[in-house]
Amino acid sequence: MSIEQQIEQIDKRILIARVVDLPGTVVFGLAIYARFYAKGDAFVSFLNTPKIVDSMFVAGLVLMAWSGYRIFKLKRERVKLLKSEE
Repeated sequence: MSIEQQIEQIDKRILIARVVDLPGTVVFGLAIYARFYAKGDAFVSFLNTPKIVDSMFVAGLVLMAWSGYRIFKLKRERVKLLKSEE
């Protein structure tokens, strides 16, 4: 497999990691809204339940951390390939 093909494959995996990151970011954002701004009057009733909001914080953080780690690792691999190409 050529370096260009490897870079394209890494770019596709980065895109997938970013797509996985999106729901985590949305869930985390909703948890912040529910905890600090809604004050028990959220636009969706389940955002008024503290246990659900805490679970949303955890789930959002886990997804964002996993995606961030994965993207960081893939970007580093991509840079390494680009340097070896020169």
